[in-house]
Amino acid sequence: MKSEDVPNSYSSLFHEDIRNNAGNPKFSPKEKTVMKKLPENDPLLFFDYCLIDHSGRQFACIHENCQELSNCFRNELLQGKLDFHALHFHPEDKMLLCEEAFPDILRFIDTIPIVEIPDYRVSFNHRYIRKDGSISQFLHQGTLTFSDEKCFPVLNLKVFSEIGDIKADNTIILTIFKYSSDLGYQKVFTKVYGKNCNFRLSLREMEIIKLCLEGLSSKMIANRLNLSIHTIKNHKRNCMEKTLTHNIAELIHLCIRSRWL
Repeated sequence: MKSEDVPNSYSSLFHEDIRNNAGNPKFSPKEKTVMKKLPENDPLLFFDYCLIDHSGRQFACIHENCQELSNCFRNELLQGKLDFHALHFHPEDKMLLCEEAFPDILRFIDTIPIVEIPDYRVSFNHRYIRKDGSISQFLHQGTLTFSDEKCFPVLNLKVFSEIGDIKADNTIILTIFKYSSDLGYQKVFTKVYGKNCNFRLSLREMEIIKLCLEGLSSKMIANRLNLSIHTIKNHKRNCMEKTLTHNIAELIHLCIRSRWL
């Protein structure tokens, strides 16, 4: 989807910033991405085309004026070429993506050089509503592009698949991976969104994480709290399981970003 298809988009705001800051050596267009908000209730600019679940023969159209866009997947359906069932974006998840998840992606992207963006992959889930009113979770995975036409990253979708049989809660899990020639894609960012997040840590768990932040080892923490080292290690493992993190450094980073510390 091209930026000119959507009025008052990030693109127009982006170029307005460039005009207003002409001659300012401290101004960097890329640094302005987090200064703006996503267009109200329209996180779908993040996708570059309609979302298609080929194996499930389902699709979600991202365009508002489908009839006017020749490249819209819905038009192919209307022409009778394919038999796919239409999905509709769940309004609560759409709001979460617009107000919380996508701004976090923008903030993350602003911390890395533009030339490195192709090395990153984004993964998140989202609920969709079928015609009969039933609701299911779908997984989105794709790489990011950052072109001159837009001042926010666009998802080149590689995976759009139903995962309702393995994820039944209403939370959205956003994960960003970076590619390494030695290790493949490695997780560098994870955050959970939604009212039903059940990974809130206990006071004891938070106490242990704070001591980890201070640089104390499991043995030192056990001595400080008069607990066994086995108990401390169990608390750490439970914290990582709750927050979907893989190590203490990632756990501490999540707690800081979520303002729990």
